[in-house]
Amino acid sequence: MPSPEYSKDSKIIVVGSGVFGLSTAYNLIKAGYKNIEIFDRTNYDTEKYSPLKQSDSASGDINKFFRVYYEDKSLYSKLAIEALDIWNSWNSEIQNLSDEDKARFIDDDLELIRQSCGLRINDTKDTVPVELKNLEGFTELGLRDTQYNLTSERDLLRAKLTGLDRKLEVIRDLKARGKVTTVSGTLDSIGRMLKADKACFYVKILLENEGVIFHYGDEGTFVSPIYCPKSATTVKGIRTKDGKEHKADLVVVSAGPWSTSLVLQLQHRTQASLANIVYLEIPKTRQDLIDKYSEYPHIQWKTTTSEFDRNEGKFAGEGGFAFFPNTKKEGILKVNTRQTKYLNPVKVGDDYISVPKTLGDEKLPKSVIQEAKDILMTLCPDVVTLPGVKVQSKLIWYTDSINSDFIIDFVPGYENLIVATGGSAHGFKFLPVLGKTVVSRLKGEETSYTKLFKWKNEEDIIVDNYGLKDKDINADERRNFNNAVFVDETDLVFNENDLSRLETVTLV
Repeated sequence: MPSPEYSKDSKIIVVGSGVFGLSTAYNLIKAGYKNIEIFDRTNYDTEKYSPLKQSDSASGDINKFFRVYYEDKSLYSKLAIEALDIWNSWNSEIQNLSDEDKARFIDDDLELIRQSCGLRINDTKDTVPVELKNLEGFTELGLRDTQYNLTSERDLLRAKLTGLDRKLEVIRDLKARGKVTTVSGTLDSIGRMLKADKACFYVKILLENEGVIFHYGDEGTFVSPIYCPKSATTVKGIRTKDGKEHKADLVVVSAGPWSTSLVLQLQHRTQASLANIVYLEIPKTRQDLIDKYSEYPHIQWKTTTSEFDRNEGKFAGEGGFAFFPNTKKEGILKVNTRQTKYLNPVKVGDDYISVPKTLGDEKLPKSVIQEAKDILMTLCPDVVTLPGVKVQSKLIWYTDSINSDFIIDFVPGYENLIVATGGSAHGFKFLPVLGKTVVSRLKGEETSYTKLFKWKNEEDIIVDNYGLKDKDINADERRNFNNAVFVDETDLVFNENDLSRLETVTLV
């Protein structure tokens, strides 16, 4: 429970303006808190959360996938359904912004969410066990009719009658070209694409209009907490890189993959890991192809069968990826491969933690780029063969939490310090509602989500999804980002060697 009573006038500092920080401020404002300032090292006034404008926040990607399925974890499913109502409201309300605020976006495509559907597929004859659990979860939620099992004749007929059969055209195309033979899985009609960068910038504008103050650059870069002179565990504000001190009644650290280095108590609970994300922009001269792929569903290939292998530092088995269709306005395809989850170990005291690392030229490991090119050659042969087309790489670091649950709680042993982090590659869709748990913490309320997102002691943690209990991550040379072989400019184009395999490359 919080030590002092926090009033609606309490000064609250939020460190980080990604999904957790924005959601924290948004929900505090909705709850009536009035005195909020947000600090971030990145200037989102200029970079606007766009990964193609040097934003390296995991929240500031071009898109994310909205889903409800969580096997038997119904609390996450219910929270996603709650968030969807707000997403739909925002999608309409963004049009009500002033002309001045609309002009601040990168372009005039202010759509935040659209129904793309999701296609979860595997190279098996029968539906995989995890997918059966997902379908059971939808049944319990009363939403089974929103799912179309590809091994069910009844469901395939329903897809035709509801007009969603067109979303399965990609499977028919892959089979016709010999890229896959057997396919099982589910078409998810709830699946939606979220415009991540625009959504973050939209919430930033909403907060500014409510009086929230943003600090960027050196004045927004957290250096250390300020403690009460009489207590080394009572936080009274933060110190920033420009040397200034900012007093506060409460500090919320929501700095994503940087959180572990700012709050060292998070060690072995969260860590930064590299997300293997690659983009391919369809030339604006080919509106026909932009239109074609904008109708594709979000595709997850073999991602529901792969558990993370702690010994290998990657997802078990070969292959697996997520494919994100483009919008008609921007025409950018995106692939997230399931390769090695690289870490960047930095020694802190006697221990190592993984800290995000960015490079000026934004290079990714060469193996990631090659796998992404193979995926794109398989799915989009008519795009990769266009003159001058090349992929773009981007360093984006995710925040893995030890058991993939978010951590939204007071830091044990400290007063006035909350962490809100641990997105674990599934947090963004909850942007509208994550901060409700922060509000509950301030009020001392106990809810299903304060229990789910509580600070867990080591003995409370049974599942260790990412090997965070390992004491020396620096010893794992395979996952050390600095040991990777990086791409150069020639690796980004589809060269003769790539295109010579166009007919033979398949999904793995």
